[in-house]
Amino acid sequence: MSEDQVEELPLSKIRIDGDTEPRAQIQEEVVEEYRHDMARGVKFPAVRVVFDGEHYWLYDGFHRYKAARLAGRKMIRAMVRQGSRTNALWLAVGSNQFHGLRRNLNDKAWAVTRAIKLRPDRSNRFIARHVGVSNKTVSRRRADLESTEEIPQLKRLRGADGRWRPARASDYQKPKGLVGVFDELRYHAPWRRDNGRWAAKLHALPNCDWSGHRLSTLSQAARERMEEVFDRRREIDRIIKQGKKLQCDVMMIYDKHSPIFIGFDFGRFDAKMEEVLGQLRSICPQSVCPKCQGVGCEPCQSRGWVTSERLNELDPPPPLLPVEVA
Repeated sequence: MSEDQVEELPLSKIRIDGDTEPRAQIQEEVVEEYRHDMARGVKFPAVRVVFDGEHYWLYDGFHRYKAARLAGRKMIRAMVRQGSRTNALWLAVGSNQFHGLRRNLNDKAWAVTRAIKLRPDRSNRFIARHVGVSNKTVSRRRADLESTEEIPQLKRLRGADGRWRPARASDYQKPKGLVGVFDELRYHAPWRRDNGRWAAKLHALPNCDWSGHRLSTLSQAARERMEEVFDRRREIDRIIKQGKKLQCDVMMIYDKHSPIFIGFDFGRFDAKMEEVLGQLRSICPQSVCPKCQGVGCEPCQSRGWVTSERLNELDPPPPLLPVEVA
């Protein structure tokens, strides 16, 4: 929509039947008071309309418009904005916040309900800022409309910055804080706190490697060594998962047109992250070495285990046999 332009418009050309009334109800005593003031020569602020190329839709100044008609006027000052009737509907729910007759509770409830129905995909904070009410008011009204199925229950809403976010606070991943971080470290660390003292944590040792081969078939020395190796595989997987999340988070917030990212080479960052994740995957155990069965040999670099890529090289899957079609 373009900027407003003040014009003198005939009252007959202004339409008020487009459901663009911003209030729940017109107060006739206020209209009569405005009519007396106009008859005494009091100058009122210009009403606001939206011009769609054919019609002028009034969205702010219904009391002044009706008072002017009762006063017998043919023309009225109006601030004209280019747009559509839909634009007038949206502007109407945000009008009367700082001038004229202040809105009562019914007017605010009317505006909030219409704003949510007009743009149900926008966030509660965005609608609250436009209508001029609190965020909690919009949240409560949205819940009522969703319960009666007047609007759909969306999982994501779009904020003022254009980004989509979870609609409900319960869907957000709350920051862990220091306590949560320490709890996670304690969970993965090989120790635990018992009666005020630190003691070794007892893990349920794995029975198989990550390819499904049973460790019980190995020798005693090899089994004890491989149980520890494949137990620590969880730590590496957790770090890889966190690295992928960091890579995804940076990609979501990166904006080359934003001044905060001046000098930030996203391509280089992405390549470095792939290099780090590749190194972590290269030390991620997948299976007991099929050549030495955990003892250690040259193909597995005396580790007793191999990664998924190395496993395919040492023990490739059998080729698919051709299927004869009758």
